[in-house]
Amino acid sequence: MTRMKLIPKNKYEIFRKRANQYHTSMEDAYEKGNYDACTGNAVHCIISAVDAFTVMKLGRKSSVQSHNEIILLLKEARASDEAEKARACEKLYELLSMKSIAEYDDRELSKRDADRARMLCEKIHSFLEKEMELTEGGVS
Repeated sequence: MTRMKLIPKNKYEIFRKRANQYHTSMEDAYEKGNYDACTGNAVHCIISAVDAFTVMKLGRKSSVQSHNEIILLLKEARASDEAEKARACEKLYELLSMKSIAEYDDRELSKRDADRARMLCEKIHSFLEKEMELTEGGVS
């Protein structure tokens, strides 16, 4: 892993709140038919959710431009269900691959693309939320 930023573990809530804001924006964009924005917000939701989780668990987050590094950091953080975390990492890789299309490519994303991004986001986000709730409850 290249660049890491050390962050006090109690600051995870900042990233969690940010993830929830992107999640709301994702749903709003979807309802309006703004599928590029929906997909972009899905990606940013999960980047922030992973940041929240890794800050909570490790006191670190990735600070590199290539967001694929967050997958490595997520793999390092311990979860109550390691098999589910592995599945979340696979979904995260797929969702991150949609980022440049949503933000920089010369084609618009379709409703089908946005549906896929939302589904991936929901699965990863709900897993990370559950894991953070378990940690808050004293289960690591």
